[in-house]
Amino acid sequence: MKHLDSKFKEIAETYTDKADAAKAVHRVLCDYVTELGLKPDVEVTIRSPEENKRFGHHPCWYVGFEAGDYGWAIGSSFILANDHWYTEPFYSFDLEFTDA
Repeated sequence: MKHLDSKFKEIAETYTDKADAAKAVHRVLCDYVTELGLKPDVEVTIRSPEENKRFGHHPCWYVGFEAGDYGWAIGSSFILANDHWYTEPFYSFDLEFTDA
């Protein structure tokens, strides 16, 4: 998934809103999953802060891709972080967008 790094970097440089950034990451992952012949609605998850809180987690934007390369979210969290938010992997396959 290293080939997605440039897209993640572009998101970090373009967006200033966590919601917009999370939705952009979700779109990138959905496009990638589609290229692989998988079903994005099954493999990629996005949750609003309210939805994430109902799952018993921190109320933040959440993007998950369990079928991705092992540890993809760890490296991507460094690429996606900027002055407007932090990206924190919950596990190695999902990202939470939190306040900077």
